[in-house]
Amino acid sequence: MGDFTFRLIFFVLLWPVLPLISLLMANEAKVKKNIILGVTLPYTGQHDGRVQEIVRRFKRAQWLWCGAGSAIFAAVMFLGGDEGVLILALVLLPAAVLLPYVFFARANKKLRALKSAEGWRTPYAGSVVVDMKAAAGDPGGRLKRALFIPPVAVSLVPAVYGLIAGGAERTDALLFSLPMALVCLLCWALYPLIFRQRADVVDTDSDLNAALTRVRRYNWGKMLLGTEYLTAAFGVAFWLLRNDGLWMTLLTIAYMFALIAFCLSTEFAVRRAQERLTAARRSDEYVDEDDLWLWGLFYNNPNDRHIFINDRTGSGMGVNVGRPAGKLIIIGTAVLLIGLAVFGLTMAAGFDTPREGYIEDGTLYFQHFSEKYEIALDDIESVELLDELPEARRIAGTGMSTLLEGRFTVEGYENVRISLNPQEPPFIAITTTDTARIFSLETPEETAAFYEEILEAVA
Repeated sequence: MGDFTFRLIFFVLLWPVLPLISLLMANEAKVKKNIILGVTLPYTGQHDGRVQEIVRRFKRAQWLWCGAGSAIFAAVMFLGGDEGVLILALVLLPAAVLLPYVFFARANKKLRALKSAEGWRTPYAGSVVVDMKAAAGDPGGRLKRALFIPPVAVSLVPAVYGLIAGGAERTDALLFSLPMALVCLLCWALYPLIFRQRADVVDTDSDLNAALTRVRRYNWGKMLLGTEYLTAAFGVAFWLLRNDGLWMTLLTIAYMFALIAFCLSTEFAVRRAQERLTAARRSDEYVDEDDLWLWGLFYNNPNDRHIFINDRTGSGMGVNVGRPAGKLIIIGTAVLLIGLAVFGLTMAAGFDTPREGYIEDGTLYFQHFSEKYEIALDDIESVELLDELPEARRIAGTGMSTLLEGRFTVEGYENVRISLNPQEPPFIAITTTDTARIFSLETPEETAAFYEEILEAVA
């Protein structure tokens, strides 16, 4: 696969995050359940000119960022080298996702200030309201739990085959199968959580509250179930095509777009229903939980025992940062994102680290960034200088156009670790009783010279 083709595929996989986030955030500017941009407003306030101006500026900022972010993405992807690919995936992408929420928080703050100045509050402001009549009955929206079992079984097919076949097939099958099976099991485990959340409450209309709850539960369950089936099918197909890089790539792209399209369709089905069912509601007794939501994004209620709570609009869930477990989840997520950014910058810096090899005290040493080999000369069974890298498939590590590093399966070798630039042969292949190492130095000339040095040392 050429360098440009690789970058284009990577760009196609990552770039859609920008317009999708902007689309979802812009949708928050539409009135649903008396809420605009996380602020609960009366009917008159929803159509106030000042409110609409805040909405217009918010949407403009979202789409301007989408355009600017797209240009930055393209520049880094196609002009930044392999370091740019890592920085884009692990540094710029999280930042690109975060910034639209910053715009949302700013607009939320302005709307809340306007709401306070105008005195747009109800007796329910700041209170958690439960509709006892709606809660007494089952609003419906349940799917049969048995529907979640088949995809879990399908996702484990490669693992079962690998366990029976044994050898290298076992490792490959487990690596392909278990992540997909875990996703399917997670979807199955999350489904009951939907019905443990508080039912939707907009105002005193119990039938409306039940309808909103039913729509949310059904579509959230549908989203989990669809994700399960798509992931199980993808896992098996990916395993069957594991020896064909082109088809694996095309399959991954198809899976990602199918999953995104399906999840978005269910999410917007909920949002359209919320918008339609609560359009033009003029009741003065509407629920207002704005004081319990930081910036309209984070639910903060230490008196609520729930750790996971429904988002105010749409079908998703968030965490209650007022509970200790909720704080830990938010802090853990932040640490993970910061860690990924640091890892991306560190890895990008590692591309410029020279590949070095030398022989000392009867041992061959090789190092590039975090990849290190120490091979006793007495253990070496064969040394080859390869003008072309045999067919290789990454198991764990880096698989960039100018750097292959980590654990790979390589035709003709077993238990292989690689560190080389695939565009600059030759490569040194060293095999011992139970391992193989394939690597190169900074230039083809240095690699060839080190090969001769190894031959002389083991002679």
